Amino acid sequence: MTYNCENAFDTIPTLHHDDQDFLPDGPQHWTRWRFSLKMNRIAQVLLAADTLHPLDMAVLQEVESDTVMQWLVGRTPLASVGYEYVMTESRDRRGINVALVCQPLTFRPISVQTIGLSEAFLKGHNLTSTRDILHVCGRCAAGDTLDVYAVHLPSRLGGREGGVKRRELQRLLFANIDSLLTVRPSARIIVAGDFNEAPSKREIRRNPRLRNLMYGRRGGSYKFHGRLEWIDQVWVSASLTDGSSRLSVSDADVRALQLPFLLERDEAWGGVKPFRTFYGPAYHGGYSDHLPVVVTFRGR
Repeated sequence: MTYNCENAFDTIPTLHHDDQDFLPDGPQHWTRWRFSLKMNRIAQVLLAADTLHPLDMAVLQEVESDTVMQWLVGRTPLASVGYEYVMTESRDRRGINVALVCQPLTFRPISVQTIGLSEAFLKGHNLTSTRDILHVCGRCAAGDTLDVYAVHLPSRLGGREGGVKRRELQRLLFANIDSLLTVRPSARIIVAGDFNEAPSKREIRRNPRLRNLMYGRRGGSYKFHGRLEWIDQVWVSASLTDGSSRLSVSDADVRALQLPFLLERDEAWGGVKPFRTFYGPAYHGGYSDHLPVVVTFRGR
């Protein structure tokens, strides 16, 4: 599963993080009670994604710290599953990070790498830092090696600066994958996360060795001005779709999780929309402004 958790901050001020809004005395009034409720709701989403078996792994975006992740996997109903996690320690101004939550019995990390914008690039373009991409190579229960990239590209609200950073991170991501496929042509690769833009034909053509499972699909995971779109995406390598691997995935194995508790009526545009935690500074008490995207990989 990939899930943008919408501002999963802890309640502790962190040096070098612009997290003042999400403190008990900040404008968002981010109290311990609200934080605890948020953690339990993220846990509820992970457990509800598959009622028969716990998820093998989840890529989470907008998680601030180890405090958040330790609480999530150790002090919510997820504790009974025994999840472990790895996460980035990005230089993002707000302290936003990405994390991979996984079951050690079904996916055991072997190596961890981060991919980020260089200081030279940031200074050369007069840009601020942003979150890194997380690359985890691990071993599945069946013995196959799997490379997972956890992504949260800069927002479109960042205007020109956000666009420059987003394009450069995309370039770095796909260059890293190209290098991996040069060394291991049959590598099994999953790229999952919030790309902050809809799938485009241009990107599909530029990356022929990967397949975006969201491209051409109806619906979406995020609603903007009344329109659902797939800014939360999952890309896979050809080895996971052509039958050459013991793991495989098809179009029928992909869905946005639209459980009733994740949705509310959309009074402005009609229909329903994700039940979010905040509207600007106003606490709304929901889950997230994104829907989770769940992909089932089948083994043989």
